[in-house]
Amino acid sequence: MNLLKQLELDELSLVDRPANASAKVALYKRDNSKEETMEKAYKMTEEQEKNLDNLPPAVRAKIRENMDKGMKYNEAMKMAEEDMKKSEDEVDLSLDVLEAEVESLKSDNERLRKSLIENGFVIKAESVEKKEEAETIEVSGEMVVKSDIPEPVLKALEEAAVEKRQSELRKSAEAELPHFDVEVAMSLLDVIKGDEKVLEALKGADAAFAASMDEVGEKSVDADMTDPQQKLDKMVETYAQEHSVNKYAAFDAISKTAEGKALIAKTYEKDE
Repeated sequence: MNLLKQLELDELSLVDRPANASAKVALYKRDNSKEETMEKAYKMTEEQEKNLDNLPPAVRAKIRENMDKGMKYNEAMKMAEEDMKKSEDEVDLSLDVLEAEVESLKSDNERLRKSLIENGFVIKAESVEKKEEAETIEVSGEMVVKSDIPEPVLKALEEAAVEKRQSELRKSAEAELPHFDVEVAMSLLDVIKGDEKVLEALKGADAAFAASMDEVGEKSVDADMTDPQQKLDKMVETYAQEHSVNKYAAFDAISKTAEGKALIAKTYEKDE
C-alpha cells in the first residue's frame, strides 16, 4: 500500500474505466457561505503554541501560514526558518551593495572636493564659489600675497616697486624718445603700455624733433663762440663725452642745470 502525502489535485473526475480501480478518495465539502476559513490541516499542541510565542513575530506568522497550507509543525518551522534565512541573506547582500556604493560615492566626493580646492574654489554648505584671487607683490623675484606681509613692510615694498617702475620708465623714455622732455616721454610710455603702433608714431615725432635740432646746430656752426647756442652745444658735447651718453641724453641733463637753462633762455631771446 502506497500513501501519498501533500498531494494537490487540480481536478478529480469520475470515469467509466478508471486506471486504478482500487484507488480510494475521501472527499469532504463544507458549507462556506458565511466566508469562514477552512479548518487547518494540522493543529498545534499546547506546547508548540507556547514555543511559538517565544519566536519573532515574522517567524510565527510564517509558521502559521505554512501550517494553513497543510504542513505539520516541524515542517512548517523548518520552512519558515529557511525563508527567514533567505530573506536575511538578501538583506545582507543589499547592505553590502549599499555600503560599496556609499564608499564609491565618498571616494568620488573626495576627488571632486580636491579638484575644486586645487582650482581655487571655496566649498560652502549650500554652494561652491570661485575663490577671490589674493593681491600679490613681487619680492626677490617671487610673488607674495600682500595679506601675509606686515603693513609697514608692505608699504615699503610698494614704494620700492613704484620707484623701480619709475626708474625703468625713465630709462625707456630716454632710449625710445630722447628728444622729448623726459617727464612727458615717461607719461606717454606709461599710457600706451607697450602699444607698438603708438610707439612707432611717437618715435617718428621724436625723429622730427631731432632733425629740427640738427638744423639749428648747422646754422650756428659759423657763429661766434659767444653765441648762446654755440656754448650750449659745446656743453652738450662735453657732457656726452664725459658721461658716455648720446647727445640727446646730454642735452636733457644740461637743460636741468642753471647754466644750461640760462643759455636756452638766451637762444629763445635771440630767435625773437
